[in-house]
Amino acid sequence: MPFGVRGYATAYDAETGELVWRFFTVPGDPSKPFEHPEMEMAANTWNGNWWEFGGGGTVWNSIVYDPDFDQVYLGVGNGAPWVRDIRSPGGGDNLFLASIVALDVDTGRMKWYYQTTPADNWDYTAVQDIMLADMVVDGVERKVLMQAPKNGFFYVIDRVSGELLRAHNFVTTTWATHVDMASGRPVENPAYNYQEEPRWILPGPLGGHNWQAMSYDANAGIVYLPAHDTPFVYAIDEEWKATDSYRRRAGSLRLGVEWATLTGLIVNTPDMPQARGYLKAFDPLSGEEKWAVEFPHHWNGGVLATQGGLVFQGNSLGEFNAYNTDTGDLLWTSNAYRGFIAPPVSYMVDGVQYLAVLAGTGGGSGVMGDAGKASETYRNEGTLLVYKLDGAFEMPVPADRNQNIPEQPAIQASQSEVDRGERLYNQSCMGCHGFFVHSGGMIPDLRMMDKSTHQDFNTIVRDGLLRLNGMPGFAGELTNQDFEQIYAYIVTQANKDRRKALEDEDSD
Repeated sequence: MPFGVRGYATAYDAETGELVWRFFTVPGDPSKPFEHPEMEMAANTWNGNWWEFGGGGTVWNSIVYDPDFDQVYLGVGNGAPWVRDIRSPGGGDNLFLASIVALDVDTGRMKWYYQTTPADNWDYTAVQDIMLADMVVDGVERKVLMQAPKNGFFYVIDRVSGELLRAHNFVTTTWATHVDMASGRPVENPAYNYQEEPRWILPGPLGGHNWQAMSYDANAGIVYLPAHDTPFVYAIDEEWKATDSYRRRAGSLRLGVEWATLTGLIVNTPDMPQARGYLKAFDPLSGEEKWAVEFPHHWNGGVLATQGGLVFQGNSLGEFNAYNTDTGDLLWTSNAYRGFIAPPVSYMVDGVQYLAVLAGTGGGSGVMGDAGKASETYRNEGTLLVYKLDGAFEMPVPADRNQNIPEQPAIQASQSEVDRGERLYNQSCMGCHGFFVHSGGMIPDLRMMDKSTHQDFNTIVRDGLLRLNGMPGFAGELTNQDFEQIYAYIVTQANKDRRKALEDEDSD
């Protein structure tokens, strides 16, 4: 989620630290000189005054060096705001958003690019893993790169020319019907155009694949892919679009989609698809799914495939598992009592093979209040776990997290004040503390505030008492009335969830 920034990647001299080159991924103010020729070309694909709010295009995960051609590949992120009609009124592909860009490693000049999602409208970053491989495609030996970005299509691209060789969907994709191989462009599905009215769309902003690393078996030609169906209800924030306030409103997500009344949208748009998580054995050339393991939660860990015919993955239940690469059968499991997002690595010491993995979940799913069962049941403590054959150490069982919502202080607030507090919370707080004030376990759950936190609420939220812990203050961005109404909504929601929990206990 780039908040009013302009993306770029920079190369530095490793010996001196001096800047060698910088490649901007979106153009700046066209009234000023372009930093390099590619920006002049890119500016022709933008409209409006995009430079006033940055445009997005951050490069934050996938930067891959190719020694065969002495070039580097940049995976470029989404646009800001998300909504293209706000970001670039009048249309345009908005280069180089949601693109893979190949650069000469010495000069930083572009060799080729491929845009996975022209005119991105959904937060479909192309920053996910980029894998390099040698592969026979249609009878010809090719040096390719492969990527499964957020938009739900798996791409195989020629590393020399940038030619698109394959594009198959690997999860449910409703926003587009397919990728046209002649043009390389996805064909958008008009039935899911949220410009007209709210739509549940797959994938949502968590994508069909995200940070979680995938793994490739070159001998079998199979990619082992952590994937998920994660729906989201998209709607344009008409107030922002009409008033231009998306450019200047501080303390909010500033994405152009409707966050303020998102909970109402969810309730009033009842055809919500089910979220699902998978480990898939996927053929990148045919698009065939060889096998799939489905999980009860969508947000699971990265994977490692080994030559010994095993695929290792941690999941949101806290399990670290080994599967048969040919069948997907579960061969071994260990309870880590922690969710996973990182992939394992394998290494040898004195002839003994080890597996190491960073346990603990994170990322957008937890921020959105849904990090999985392990993180909700236990504390989400980041832990380095190392395994070997015949290892004898027993994982200690951690204490359950206290999930009992405490009794809340009395408040005096009308329903309209609580409703306004909900809108303000959704704009300024939900991105970290979760939908419906339900944190996924990484960031404090505001329903669980103790007496002292309730007393210090304004000092924390307004004045930044806990800024050193990552909680900024919002003084000057929100008014005292805003803080009071946000607090009223949090307490009201906590009381609502507390009553429901007590009723569920009584029914048991």
